[in-house]
Amino acid sequence: MIDAFVLRKVVRDLSILQGEALRQIHQCGKFCLQLIFQRATVRVSVEPGLAHVCLADKEDLSGQNPSNFVTFARSRLRNARLKDVHQVDLDRILCFVFDKIDETGERHEYRLYVELFGSRSNVVLVEGERVLDDFRSFLEKDSPYNLAPSKLNPIDGFEITFDSNKMLSKYIVDEIAGFSRLTAQEVLFRAKITDKPVSMLTEGEKVALKLALFSIIDDFEKPTCYVYELQGKRFVSAYPLKVLSSFLERYDSASRAVDEAYFWNLRKVKMEKLRQQLSSVVEEKLKKQEKLLQALFDEAKECEKAEEYKRYGELLKYANDADVSGSAVKCFDWQSGKTVTVPLAPGKDVKRSAQFYFEQYKKLKEKSQILKTRIEQLQRQNEYLEEILYNLESSETLEDLEEIEEELAESGLVHRKSSSHKKTEEPGFRKFVYNGFTILVGKNNKQNEALVRKASDSDIWLHVQQSPGAHVIVRTEGRAVPRDVLLYAASIAAYYSKARYSSNVPVDYTLVKNVHKPKGSPPGMVLYTNYETLFVNPLDPESEQKV
Repeated sequence: MIDAFVLRKVVRDLSILQGEALRQIHQCGKFCLQLIFQRATVRVSVEPGLAHVCLADKEDLSGQNPSNFVTFARSRLRNARLKDVHQVDLDRILCFVFDKIDETGERHEYRLYVELFGSRSNVVLVEGERVLDDFRSFLEKDSPYNLAPSKLNPIDGFEITFDSNKMLSKYIVDEIAGFSRLTAQEVLFRAKITDKPVSMLTEGEKVALKLALFSIIDDFEKPTCYVYELQGKRFVSAYPLKVLSSFLERYDSASRAVDEAYFWNLRKVKMEKLRQQLSSVVEEKLKKQEKLLQALFDEAKECEKAEEYKRYGELLKYANDADVSGSAVKCFDWQSGKTVTVPLAPGKDVKRSAQFYFEQYKKLKEKSQILKTRIEQLQRQNEYLEEILYNLESSETLEDLEEIEEELAESGLVHRKSSSHKKTEEPGFRKFVYNGFTILVGKNNKQNEALVRKASDSDIWLHVQQSPGAHVIVRTEGRAVPRDVLLYAASIAAYYSKARYSSNVPVDYTLVKNVHKPKGSPPGMVLYTNYETLFVNPLDPESEQKV
C-alpha cells in the first residue's frame, strides 16, 4: 500500500513525536497496533496487503484483547521516551528508538522495528542487537536482529553500473533502494526507454535514464503525496506516476493520504470478505435445496403410476377368481375391447387387489398434490436465493451487503448480529432522472420490496423477464410516460440484472397496482399481471445524468 519513498515522508510526520513518552500500546484486530503518545497516535499495520505506518486518530479499543507480544511490549516500552524515529536506509523498515529507565534505575535503549514487507510484514522489539519478541512470531527470541544489505540510495546520490545483463526494470528493483516494479515502469516511461538488458543501453538512453531518476527525486522532495487505484486497490505514491492515467486524490500530508487509502482498502477487504461469507451460505443452501428438489421430482414421477393403479382397480372390479392365472388375472377391457393381463397385489385375491389398487391411486393422487405444492415452494425459494446471489454479486457498498446480511438473518440463513445495523428512514435506492421523470432502482430484495410498497398505483414497475435483477420504478406523478422514457428505464432494468452482458433482453413493465406480493413469500418476490414486454440492450446509467 506504501513504498519506501512514502515511508520516508511519513517519518517526517512522525518526527514531531521525538522526545514524547509512549503512554500506551493498543492492539486493533490481529495485525494492527496503535502507539499512543500525548500529542498523537501512530497506527502500525502489518496486515498483508494493508501494511503501513502513519499518524492516525485514536480509536476506542477497550474491548480488544492484547496478544502476548503487545503485553510484553507494554512492559518494556510504556512511559519510554521516543529518542528517535528514522527509516533504515531507503528501505521499507521504520525504526522507533526508545529510552527508558526501569524500576531499578537501569537505563535501556529499545528499538521497535516495523518491517513493511508484504506477507512478511512484522514488528520486532530489539535491545542491543538481540530480538526480545516479534509481533507475528517469525523470529526466534534472543536471536541477532539482522538488517538486509543496503542498496543504492537514489536520494543520497549513486552511480549506475551499466555492464549488468539484467533487464533494466529488474535492475532498478534489485539494485536501487525504494523502487518497486511499478515505479521501475515509471522510470522507463519518463526516460522513454523500452525494457532491455542494461548492457544494451545506448549512451543517449543512459543519459535519459539518469534524468528520469533525477526527475523522480525532484518530485519526491515536494511535500505532496498522491493516491492511485490499481486493480481494485488504492495505494499512495510520494510523487506523481505519469505511467498511470490520473491520480484520485492529492494530499499535503503523507499520513493523511496513507490513512484514507488504508480505510478505503480496509472497507473493500471487509466488503469482499462479507460478500464471500454470505455467498457461501446462500450457495450451500441452494445446493441442498436443488438436491431436495431433484428428490421431489423423482417422487413426483413415481406418482404418475396413480392412473395405472386406477385402471387396474377398474378392470379387477369385473373380474373373478376363475380368471386368475398364477399371479395375474385376465380381464376384459371394455375401452379397448381386448383381454388384458392385470397383476394381482402380492398375497391378495382379485377383490382385495382391486381395493389395494384403488387405495394406492388415492394415496398417490394426494401425495402428488402435496409434492406439487412443495416443489412450487422450493422453486420460489430457489428463485429467491438466485436473486440474493445476484444482489451479493452486484452490491457496490458495504452498506448494501449489510442490508442483505440483515435480510438473510431475518430469513434464518445467518445468525443475527448482536449490534444491529442502523436503519435509515429512506433506503438508498439508485436514483436517475431522464426527460423529467425520476427512475428508482433497488439494490437488494429489501429495497426492491420497499420500492413497490412506497410507489403510487400509477407509477410504472419494470423487471427483467425470468431472471434475477433489480426492481425499477418510474415515478409518473399522474403523467403519461413517453416511450423513450420506458425504453430508458427498461435498459436500466436490463443493466442491473443478471442479463447485463446480453442483448435484446426482455423487460416486463406494468402499473404498480398490478404488482402483488404473495402472502408469506420472501422479500422482493412479486406476481404481476396486465404487463407488456420491451426488448432492449442493457445501458449503464452511470454514463448518463445521475442525481
